[in-house]
Order: sequence, then C-alpha cells, then structure tokens
Amino acid sequence: DDDFSEYLRTVTPFEVFTYGIDNEAQFMAKNINETLQGVTFDLATPFGDYTVKSPYVGKFNIANIMAAIIAVWSRGESLERVINAVEFLEPVEGRLEVLDPSLPIDLIIDYAHTADGMDKLIDAVKPFAQQKLIFLCGMAGERDLTKTPEMGRVASRADYVIFTPDNPANDDPKMLTAELAKGATHNNYVEFDDRAEGIKHAIEIAQPGDTVVLASKGREPYQIMPGHIKVPHRDDLIGLEAAYEKFGGGPSGD
Repeated sequence: DDDFSEYLRTVTPFEVFTYGIDNEAQFMAKNINETLQGVTFDLATPFGDYTVKSPYVGKFNIANIMAAIIAVWSRGESLERVINAVEFLEPVEGRLEVLDPSLPIDLIIDYAHTADGMDKLIDAVKPFAQQKLIFLCGMAGERDLTKTPEMGRVASRADYVIFTPDNPANDDPKMLTAELAKGATHNNYVEFDDRAEGIKHAIEIAQPGDTVVLASKGREPYQIMPGHIKVPHRDDLIGLEAAYEKFGGGPSGD
C-alpha cells in the first residue's frame, strides 16, 4: 500500500512478496473486524484464504502482522502454523495498550511521539470512541522543533487535547507546550507544564463512555528533567490511580 514498495522491488536481488489492504497484492487482508481488544481478518494468499486473529489493534498493525507472517513462512515454516501462532502473541506493553477494560472509560497508552505516529494512533482509536476522544501528547526537550506544530495539528483531530512536555530536559516546558499549541486547529485544548498534572486533568474531565489516550511515552518509567536527571514517572500508573479514584475499582477497589 506504500508507493515506496515499488522502489524497494527494484533494489533487491531476492524474490519479492507483496502484501496490502487497499491495493492489489499477493497477500491481502479482507473482511477486517476490529475492536480495541484485537482484530480478525481473512488473509487471502496464493494458496487459499486463512482467518487471522491478532491481539494488535489498528490498520498499521494488520500490515505489520502480514509482513511478519510472510517473513516467517518464506523461511520454510508452514503458513497454517504461523497464522495459528498469531492469536497467541502477547500484546506489546505501552503500544496501543488498553489499561483495565473494566473501567467505564477506554484508557489507552501509546508510544507515538511523532506526527505520523500520532496520526496512525488516532486512526486506530477513533472508530471505537463512543463519545469524546481526549488526547494527551507531549514534546521532548532539546529536539528539532520545526515539526512540533504539525504534531499539534494532528492531535487536534481529537475532541479535546492536552499538551504537555515529554522528557523536557533543559528546555522550558512552557515553551514546548506552546510550540505544540501553535498547530492546534480548534480551541478545545489546554497546556500543562507538568505531565502528571495533565494526565490527572484528562481523567478529571472524562465521563463514562469517553476515550482517553495518553500518547508519547508508553510505559517509559521516567521523565528526563533539567540536568538530564531521570525522575520516576509512569503514564499508566498515574492514569490508573486517577481513574480508580474517580470511578472506583482497581486492585483494592470494590
């Protein structure tokens, strides 16, 4: 589905296998059924159709799974055996990970920290957002800021956006969030120079049925602060603690 594949075809001496979702290919994903818990699709191959069950969410992950299936099969493994194994793969922590499905909100963390990554993340999540999509993202310090407003523009695809720093290091957190806000396409956003406070705010305004996405850090266990000191920080734990406090539940909840 990527035009760049035509170039790759011309620069390899090896046999080429093609896969796609939207464009004709040797291996194609059809009859796709997605939920936040995973995806099921029919894999059309030169040898017949197979049903694939994957724990990964999003169109980009369907493409990734097809690439992995073909790669292992091409090394001599049975196609049926490879496809059967996919269902039992473990979800990747911090990558489009739904935290505690028993909560009345969909609370999701992801590592996306570029405009393209965030765009794919929103593509994956938005179809399942029953009500508001609340999206929190951050900008890292001591980086090239030219693409930062584009990140703000992409984040604005959500109904409500929270801009925070992400590993600000020696940069001013307020400057980082202001750069993100330059790209905002609507006024439904806020800026927090403390990421933890931004996460708590996301939970505070969320109502049952809303989807809250905490992007940029996944399960990274620290923030890089001035002097490049690593300070303990976990998006998932902060978000869950705030959600349990608001909605109940959790390890020690009712």
